[in-house]
Amino acid sequence: MRRVLIRGGVAVVLLAGLWYFASRWCALAVDQFYTPRLASLEAAPIGWNGTWLQIGIGFFDKVVPNGYRADFTGMGPDYKSVARFIVDADERLVFVKDDARFVLGPRDGTLPDPTLPDGEKPMPAFAPASGDTMSAAIDRSLLSWPASLIQFNFMTGYAPSWQRNLYYRFSWTKPSGARLDMLWRYRQDYDAVNGWTGMMLNDLIRIELRPATGSPAVWVETVK
Repeated sequence: MRRVLIRGGVAVVLLAGLWYFASRWCALAVDQFYTPRLASLEAAPIGWNGTWLQIGIGFFDKVVPNGYRADFTGMGPDYKSVARFIVDADERLVFVKDDARFVLGPRDGTLPDPTLPDGEKPMPAFAPASGDTMSAAIDRSLLSWPASLIQFNFMTGYAPSWQRNLYYRFSWTKPSGARLDMLWRYRQDYDAVNGWTGMMLNDLIRIELRPATGSPAVWVETVK
């Protein structure tokens, strides 16, 4: 009996250690198939200040602090070296990759820049053109994993005990079927005092640009 208990205890310790080191990769694997939705938004104005996209005015902030901003550079390859957003001569926001161009929408006023004091230098805003469909959403990992014992969140002043992934999805579709899809992954920390805090360590992991329906994809880039 004693031997059985010892073996059982050793098995529990080994399984706990395996989960500690493998749980993040298990969460990533599950994320490939299912991610619960936290919030979604359609037909909102898009702010672009040359660095990130801002969807509407603080809509996603109700769910995740600063969640409505999406950095275009990311932690993978510097996408600005091969693709970028520009504002053309007609005051339209355009996504450009080599010779391919995807026009998102025309200028439509401004949005407040959350990094600046109220009313100081608002960022240009752009709206979907007639017939265009824009959507954005934030999903989360189904599984969370234990944080490293040596990690410390300098924004909150507390060490996180758990972590999970957040996924920011952005899509813009034209009446012709032409479409731009972008996907960011963020790490979110949890501690007992602050709960789930703002998004950290963003990574732009996928850009997909497709022309009109029936044509082959212009560009699909995925970072694992």
